[in-house]
Amino acid sequence: MTPGGATPLTPTPTRVVVIGPVYCDLVFGDLARLPEWGEEVFAERFAVAPGGSAITAIALARLGHRVSLAATVGHDALGDVVRHGLAAEGVDLSWVALRAPGTTPVTAALTAAHDRAFATYLGAGGDAVDVAAVLAGSDAEHVHVAGFPTALAQPTLAARAHEHGATVSFDPGWDERALTLPAVRTLVREADVVLPNRLEAARLLGAPDDVTSADLVTRLATLRPRGISVVKAGGDGAWGAVTGGAVADGAVLHAQAPNVMALDPTGAGDVFDAGFLDAWWEGVTLEHCLARGCWFGARATTAYGGASAAPTRMEWEARA
Repeated sequence: MTPGGATPLTPTPTRVVVIGPVYCDLVFGDLARLPEWGEEVFAERFAVAPGGSAITAIALARLGHRVSLAATVGHDALGDVVRHGLAAEGVDLSWVALRAPGTTPVTAALTAAHDRAFATYLGAGGDAVDVAAVLAGSDAEHVHVAGFPTALAQPTLAARAHEHGATVSFDPGWDERALTLPAVRTLVREADVVLPNRLEAARLLGAPDDVTSADLVTRLATLRPRGISVVKAGGDGAWGAVTGGAVADGAVLHAQAPNVMALDPTGAGDVFDAGFLDAWWEGVTLEHCLARGCWFGARATTAYGGASAAPTRMEWEARA
């Protein structure tokens, strides 16, 4: 990609594999405030929805891509909720393994007007996915890695995918310790597109939390021999840069997030990823990729549950 110019001519893929833990999200919405230890606070809204890697998988499927999800769920009621939700969206479940006995990963998401918190149990989601088998059996053109657990379990994932002829994107998610580990940073360097939020990027880089997003994306691009680096900043939009031969060849670009009536930020970054990748596969400019990602991420906040408001292709094309 030239600075601010068109991305490489990458055809829109028809086969995408999303790899990473899938959760059953229990969303407690419209809390007056987050509870203190020992307190109980009642939610005005509640939703149960597939979470984690399932959010990006559903968002991509709604855009018409042929999406397979590779993950492990427990043979339990929560796993049934996740699998039924994914199947209803047209996501291929051939690579979703059932573990019995085992507990499906679950996240309790608590959202208040200006804050949120999560409590997560990984359960069966820590099982490693056989990436080689998935690549050989799915004929994937692109692999999206959702979350740091896959990077820890599969340190050679990017190399394998590239040998297969597939491009790779990576959204690491948050874990204070995992973001400092070599396996995660290896995938950050080797993926074609990396998509952390600003806190994750700061942790990856060992930078203070108050470093600007523009500076973070520049530092992130400096670590990478090639590809696109993105830093997501919620309502402040997103920043992106391209590493070609030298970082100096690439400008830092910014897209502003649109104003929406936000209800639940859970999964907004995952839906951003889908919008960004969809634009990238079309071969449009980095600026347009960022803008589409921001639009998708903002739309995701307008309903409870990560992918509940992820837009369809028709909704994207008919936007005002």
